[in-house]
Amino acid sequence: MAKIKNYRDIKISAKTFQTLAFATLILLSVIIVTGGAVRLSQSGLGCPDWPTCQGTQFVAADRIHPMIEFVNRIITILCSILVALAAFSSFIRTPKRKDLIWLSMGLVAGIAAEIVLGGITVLEKLAPPFVMAHMILALVIVWNALVLYRRASTKDVPAQRVVTKEVYWLGKLMLVNLAAVIFVGTVVTGSGPHSGSTISPRLHFPLKDVAILHSDFVIALVALTLGSLFLLSQSGAPEFIQRSGRNLLWIEAGQAIIGYTQYFTKLPALLVGFHIAGATLVWLAMIWFNLQMLHRPSIDFASDTKVGLIQSADLDQQLDHQLKGTVS
Repeated sequence: MAKIKNYRDIKISAKTFQTLAFATLILLSVIIVTGGAVRLSQSGLGCPDWPTCQGTQFVAADRIHPMIEFVNRIITILCSILVALAAFSSFIRTPKRKDLIWLSMGLVAGIAAEIVLGGITVLEKLAPPFVMAHMILALVIVWNALVLYRRASTKDVPAQRVVTKEVYWLGKLMLVNLAAVIFVGTVVTGSGPHSGSTISPRLHFPLKDVAILHSDFVIALVALTLGSLFLLSQSGAPEFIQRSGRNLLWIEAGQAIIGYTQYFTKLPALLVGFHIAGATLVWLAMIWFNLQMLHRPSIDFASDTKVGLIQSADLDQQLDHQLKGTVS
């Protein structure tokens, strides 16, 4: 067996890096849901100190609320390790790509900021503005992670738009609309009963008013999504982008049903938890929908595996035939 003389001799394949990027994306998405579980179980101050749990103790006491918060912190540590591994791997990936390095370092910066913000949130006794910022930053990090996974799956060449300009910019408007939906949703949460602790303050907005505003943004989002699907169909866009749009619409519909149900049933914690998971899923689906509007050829992972090779080739061939007639 050949000996590794220094770290420069360590190399990983493009396929391995893609797998690592996917695992990072999944764990960063999961921690949003587990963070919500901490708040919904009133365990947000189960560990009242930071970075320790309580006083000089790093490990939580054998009680339910401290244990729930402590487990979430452990998941954060696992996320940090995985992000650090992804960042290191971007430097030893063969071939090396600057775009993947920058995206990986973006994850490092994001997770570092999230850890600090999480500590401040605890020290500020879960004040709603900090909880809101904590959630929004987590979604920005997930955005970064999904872009990293997408770029790790495609060649480092200029992207080619596969939809009309109207659909492309409509997709950007949908993304902004969704960001507004999520922001107002955090205001609704900050004004509602699920603070994360019995001693945490709440925002002084009428819950009904901010919930109606949130609902208005949701209705606008669904309308824009329907409009984009109509334009995609009329322009003869590739089937994969139309399918992505349909999936987005179904996820939005499911999330809307959960949202209305939780509101009219007085915000039960379990449904609120599903709504947090749904928000993460809608966010991922929206970003994916926008990413697919710009096509780059898939990487040929034949050196590592032949799985998916024929599908990737077929997709690129399909796009070659459709691009000229689709883009205007």
